Amino acid sequence: MNNRIAVFTNGFSNEYIEHVVTGLQNKAAEDGVDVFIFVTYCSANENELQNKCQLNLFHLPDPDTFDGAVMLTNTYNFSDEQERVCARFQRAGVPMLSLEVEVPNMSCVKTENYKGIRDLATHLVEHHNAKKIIFVNGIEGNVENSIRRQALIDVLEEHGLELYTEFKCDFGFYTAYLQMNWFLSDGKELPDAIVCANDNMALGINSSLCEHGYSVPEDVLLTGFDMISDGQYTFPILSTVSRGWDKLGEIAYEKLKYQREHPDERFVEEYQSHFIPSESCGCPASEVSQQMRHDMIRNSYFENLQKSIIDIFFQRMQIPLSMAENKADFYEKGIKNNTRDIPQLGQNYCLCTEPEFFELDDEEYPARIRGYSSNMDILYELREGQQYSLRQFDSKELYPDYVHEEGKSNLYIFAPMNYLNFIIGYIAIKNSPKLLFNLDLGVVVKNMNVQLFSMRRHIFSERRNQELKKIYMTDALTGMYNRTGCENVLYDYITSRKEQKLKSILVFADIDRMKTINDMHGHLNGDFAIKATAESFKAHSPKEWLFGRYGGDEFIAVGPCPESDTIEDLIRQISESMSNEFKSLNLSFILHASIGYTIIEPDEDAGIDDYIERADIYMYNEKEKYHKYIDSAVQQSQDS
Repeated sequence: MNNRIAVFTNGFSNEYIEHVVTGLQNKAAEDGVDVFIFVTYCSANENELQNKCQLNLFHLPDPDTFDGAVMLTNTYNFSDEQERVCARFQRAGVPMLSLEVEVPNMSCVKTENYKGIRDLATHLVEHHNAKKIIFVNGIEGNVENSIRRQALIDVLEEHGLELYTEFKCDFGFYTAYLQMNWFLSDGKELPDAIVCANDNMALGINSSLCEHGYSVPEDVLLTGFDMISDGQYTFPILSTVSRGWDKLGEIAYEKLKYQREHPDERFVEEYQSHFIPSESCGCPASEVSQQMRHDMIRNSYFENLQKSIIDIFFQRMQIPLSMAENKADFYEKGIKNNTRDIPQLGQNYCLCTEPEFFELDDEEYPARIRGYSSNMDILYELREGQQYSLRQFDSKELYPDYVHEEGKSNLYIFAPMNYLNFIIGYIAIKNSPKLLFNLDLGVVVKNMNVQLFSMRRHIFSERRNQELKKIYMTDALTGMYNRTGCENVLYDYITSRKEQKLKSILVFADIDRMKTINDMHGHLNGDFAIKATAESFKAHSPKEWLFGRYGGDEFIAVGPCPESDTIEDLIRQISESMSNEFKSLNLSFILHASIGYTIIEPDEDAGIDDYIERADIYMYNEKEKYHKYIDSAVQQSQDS
């Protein structure tokens, strides 16, 4: 026994999820079994790539480490979601249970959709004398929607009636709201009743009617399906159909245990739905519903404040993360100084990210849509209320440092983080399902996706800027700083030394008779002379010095000032070492560099050109000596 079960769901059916998960938790606690929930937020209104890459989450869990799995199949908006789960768990032979929707070769526990709507329709026609009825459809092809629609049509036909018209929607509030707006804007006559395939759409219809000056139930009757809390909190309280969700989770757990004990058996168990008349169809609401609405109104300020805390958290992160230079800055700049975390996430959660997400640019980052890296980053972790910064872990653990606690049942929630086809990672939460139960987890994930992708964009933008800056300030031939680099980087170094009340040294080197080399031996040899001098100058000078090519054949270096009595020896040593190296090259021309220097005191106020001029004066004497030596050697050679 692994003492853990998996639950797969789409997160938009939040209240249904709450009932199922709460029931599963209650039963799992009796057996000391951990519950792992894998939630996606795929939607018909979402970008196709965004949807597709969310399915990567289903490759995170290893089926062999679970004793069973429950799939909330009716929450899925696309067949891909269901198929991806089945491809992983069902094919691995893990005992599975589908809720509400029958899946080939899988046991199913479901609520029938027909009786509740039939009773509802009969009530509207016979008790309220409704004749013109609109049906508001959910997603086209959805099995539950089709059954509910058929139940309504059957009742209408039995009473010699037919549908007044129907709306094509997607189970969502807003699409139903828009459809009702268009219907009313066309000046069409109101029906006697509007039957919606779920409560969300009924709430959208109610909002549209209110905006157009109509009242429910005075002007039109309205019903829903599912008996969600929002429908019981509103004015009027929705007449709806209950599916007995409060018991479904516990039933599912017991049936999954039965399936484990009877792995070859397949069964379908169906529970009846029940029509609950209320205010929106002109009937009185129950005392329980009225009390629920009263409590919701009383707590509305606190609930709204909780949502504002999420917004404030992400708003406070925007500016700090826009200055991030690397992935560690998510914690150092974004979290560390944020006055509070998101309380709804609880005391234990973490952001697990792909290690290469902040390292490889768009062209290199793999457009991978299958699985996660074994060695992932924990970008940030809150553990028992304590904040922890960047570290790594093996994604096979799912939740960092996971160990089953004997006799205890813990709840873990996993939601994918991605931005279109960029797999970011996933968020993992321990024992705090509240965000999952009120849709706020989807809000947190979406905001986190945007924040992390924006942070990535900024990091790579800064890197490109630094690369361009380096190119802009680097001499292509020698790899040293060019004149612009000298005037910025080297001068900034001197300035920082001054601020620390420290002396600096500036050393100036100039190739002797460079024009002669170019004229007599060609510019290729001239370039070789420049490059050889630059390399030799760096090689024989202190490692901590900074170097630049200030002009065609002029080089400078700055660094900490040595002890006064050692400077002359150091300059002579550099000069002699360079000369010896040049001689060892056996060049067809004479290569030599004269060197000068100047000491820069902390209290001096001068520019880099001033310092170079002082070093040049020292170097001039050395250059004159060398020229006289060369001229004398050439003359002797000619005389002989």
